[in-house]
Amino acid sequence: MRDPRPSLLMAALLLGAGAGCTTSDSPVPFPIGKPSAPYRPVKREDADETLVKEARPDTESVLDDLMAGETHGDSGLARPAQKVAGYRSWTIEGQEVEPAVPESVKFGGTLKGPSGEASFIVLMVKQRDGRWMVGAFSGPYTK
Repeated sequence: MRDPRPSLLMAALLLGAGAGCTTSDSPVPFPIGKPSAPYRPVKREDADETLVKEARPDTESVLDDLMAGETHGDSGLARPAQKVAGYRSWTIEGQEVEPAVPESVKFGGTLKGPSGEASFIVLMVKQRDGRWMVGAFSGPYTK
């Protein structure tokens, strides 16, 4: 009896030759849509809150660094820095203490650049040493 392995190999090659092929010469692009605006905008009422006053300077510093593409070796800021690349300025339009996360403040605002405006939300969390760090960054959401 003959060894069936060469025949099986040839059949597998012939049957699998067309797997994954398309009739088009160009790849089908992945659909990319514009993110919608955040579901719940940040309130404006908490501007006089002690935690907001503490977190605001560090938040402004982080936003300035993100606009400049600076992450200071913090790998957690690499993705937000990529997301805001191309925007040239920011403004904070609202802030609120986040009750779900102890000692945290959520800031919402607008990024501005040549392609238009987009909103963002950044959650700042107070660390044990008293510094404020980014807990989450969402956006940009095109306006």
